[in-house]
Amino acid sequence: MIPLLADTCADAERIRQAVHDAVIVVGDASELVTADERTDCMIIGCRSRFLRNRIELLGEIGRKLPLIPVILVTDRDTSITRLLSRVNIFSVVWIDDLQTRLQSRVEEARRTAALSRLAETVRRSALPPALREGIGHLLLKARSTPVRNVAELARAVGRSPITISQQYRTHVGGKTTLSSLIGGLVLLRALRLRRAGSTWTSVSSHLGFARATLNRRCRNWPGCTLTELERIAPEPLLASFVSEYLRPLLEETVSEVVPEPSPTDGRPVP
Repeated sequence: MIPLLADTCADAERIRQAVHDAVIVVGDASELVTADERTDCMIIGCRSRFLRNRIELLGEIGRKLPLIPVILVTDRDTSITRLLSRVNIFSVVWIDDLQTRLQSRVEEARRTAALSRLAETVRRSALPPALREGIGHLLLKARSTPVRNVAELARAVGRSPITISQQYRTHVGGKTTLSSLIGGLVLLRALRLRRAGSTWTSVSSHLGFARATLNRRCRNWPGCTLTELERIAPEPLLASFVSEYLRPLLEETVSEVVPEPSPTDGRPVP
């Protein structure tokens, strides 16, 4: 569900038509603040001259609903940067760029929300503390700069790399490894960067992995080349990741957060 609040009916309709997903136009700010876990992201359309009046609302959403990404659609005005530094905005899209930018930002926001919810699910689970902290950290970091390896993860959460690795392998019944899970998250981020227009060379540089390394990890999961990875729709790829690396860890709990891929989700994962 994607609620949309805009200054005028005309702006709301223009924004709604630029999004391919189901958007619900709301008439009151209180409907945003009371959103629930079914909300994938929010869109707020606000002309720059009225933005100061929306800062309090944006701050309240950030405090009450920190896991829901907020996309702000406004006039092209770089002077608003300082004003927005006071609140947590997932992305800003200029009104002039609606047709070319908004849909991709919505798709990115939905995937970011899914990773945040998965992290929260893990942290509420009955898994050992080291494993809860480690997996939760991995999922949150994967939204921007994924953890590169088990040693880096262990340093970040102050735990033994051997302990975290062994606990993960035990709780998935020996079906996979923590290193493979980390590689899967790197690939999810790599694909998002590639879909945003980066070349594989730029993606490799940004993530700190050689293209050959990314390709090797891609062969491991989901079992294809990087070129073939580009043809897999993001939603079924994420569902496949959950099925491979997280569902064995949290059988029924995670299945409530991200569903299994269906034939209508897009190209099947190899």
